[in-house]
Amino acid sequence: MTELRIPAAGDAVSEVQLVEWIAENGATVAEGDVIYSIESDKSVLDVESPASGTLTILVSAGEIFPIGHLVGRID
Repeated sequence: MTELRIPAAGDAVSEVQLVEWIAENGATVAEGDVIYSIESDKSVLDVESPASGTLTILVSAGEIFPIGHLVGRID
């Protein structure tokens, strides 16, 4: 199992909004696939899957989360 956590989005950024899940819950994803997007006050970033497997989404899009927050996993 690989945990999906909100990545750092800049030196002074402590929280971001998870804007959109691009991959759906239960989808099979490959390492390097874009699976969700985050937005800080300075930019929008696409987040790639760190592993291949089945995506389990643990949080809803539209919420604001601190850096490092667990948002999903790849099994």
